[in-house]
Amino acid sequence: DGGLWDGRGLVLLWLHEAEGPATEHLCARVWPNVSVVEQLRGRFLPWAGDVCRFEAGSLSRALRVTDYPALVAVQGLPRNALGAVEWPRNCFFRVLWLHTGFVEAAALASMLAAEVERLDTERQQQAAWRHQLRQMQEMTHSLARAMDDARENARNQAVAAEALRLAEEEERPCFTALYESRHGKEPPAIFEGSFEEALAAAKFQHRLLLVWLLGEGAENDLLCQEVLNGEIFGAFLAEYFVFWPGDAERWLLPKRLRELLRVESLPALLVLQPLNVFEAEVMPWGDPRAGAPVEFPANSAWALQGCWLGPPDEEGLMGFLAEHGDRAAEQERRREEERKQAGERAAAARALRQQQDREYEEGLQRDQEREATVAEARNRLAAQEEASRTRRAKDEAEAKARDEREACRALAAHRRGLADGLLAAAELPAGHGSTSEICRLVLRLPDGQRAERRFAADALLESVYAWAECCGELSELEGSGRFDIPRSFTLATTYPRAALLDRTRSLRELQLLPNAVLALCPDDE
Repeated sequence: DGGLWDGRGLVLLWLHEAEGPATEHLCARVWPNVSVVEQLRGRFLPWAGDVCRFEAGSLSRALRVTDYPALVAVQGLPRNALGAVEWPRNCFFRVLWLHTGFVEAAALASMLAAEVERLDTERQQQAAWRHQLRQMQEMTHSLARAMDDARENARNQAVAAEALRLAEEEERPCFTALYESRHGKEPPAIFEGSFEEALAAAKFQHRLLLVWLLGEGAENDLLCQEVLNGEIFGAFLAEYFVFWPGDAERWLLPKRLRELLRVESLPALLVLQPLNVFEAEVMPWGDPRAGAPVEFPANSAWALQGCWLGPPDEEGLMGFLAEHGDRAAEQERRREEERKQAGERAAAARALRQQQDREYEEGLQRDQEREATVAEARNRLAAQEEASRTRRAKDEAEAKARDEREACRALAAHRRGLADGLLAAAELPAGHGSTSEICRLVLRLPDGQRAERRFAADALLESVYAWAECCGELSELEGSGRFDIPRSFTLATTYPRAALLDRTRSLRELQLLPNAVLALCPDDE
């Protein structure tokens, strides 16, 4: 440790084992080299050791060196530093680089110079970081002291503000008595409530608020004796102002009002115009002394119209009050005229709106009546059309029923005539002629009824249709009971199913001999 030069703590270890070309090269060419000597001088502490000896061998094993000769650059570190190697006990260092075997003098000098330059850069950076850290610590201490001072000032201001508030709370109700005891006269008509209540009263009465910021001094007594107790001042108060006094040295709100408006001297008279807090455009960058709207205290808005700081000159003060009073009266007159005109415009607009509403309601009623009339006429026409359609449908149904009945009667008469003709004509007897000349036909009806008749082989299909059409009436005439035959039908063979449509063909041609079963198929099916 005693040889850590120049504060870098650098040591160059030369670990060798036996004589050889590499060792001879180091001794003959490297160590005597001027560049190597220059890099070592004052920067590295050289140390050589034979690994066959205990100390060098132990260090070689600690560094895990297996090839020799070996050059190792190490840097001493504080105890328990991160990444440090401990050997021997209580000795800590780190390995910067390790080289084994042959090495040229120029390469070794370059490595030594690069390592020194790198370590110097790290030391400069660490010094800069330590400097910045000291600056940050000093800044932190300064901020902490500033915050402590600010908190102390805030506590002192809070204590002072509380004392001022208590003083105002105790002395304001007694202001009239204090004024009389000090000046021997009754004060002018003052407003005995708070600043917020005085603003509200002035706004309600359409007046200005005259604030008297008083203090301790001869000028304040002179103002009271020569001006405030005069009849002219009282007349101005009665006509234009609500008068509110406040001790700017002993009371909290007057003192803050003085600080807000930066009133330099006392006494002072402030002319304030009350504003609606919901309509006033309060800008944070506005200057209250230039007449910008102010919200102070909370939920109370006003604007400074004028400030009198002169000596207690009654003539000048009365002129000041007259100027602002007349201006306020003129503004109030214009505002009243504007309110009146606005009321008239609102009344006219309301009357016009009411007239428009009436006209709209009348037009809407007329439209509804017209629509009701049109709807009634439309419904009446629809009812008439529906009745007409019903009558036409009824007439058509009745006519159709009549036609149906007439057709049924005509069909029944026609079929009865056919039945009478067939009944008068003798049916071929069962034994008449050969079976090849007679066709026995069985007619099967849709409801299961059957009819049977014999025809000549050369009889046409038309005669079979005529018999099928009147077979129900024919059965009744024969005493077997009547059954209904569809109005329109088609005859067909049963197997195979085939409709018989050509009525000009004979039964022989249709291959219905000697027996056949025909199905009567209604045409509507």
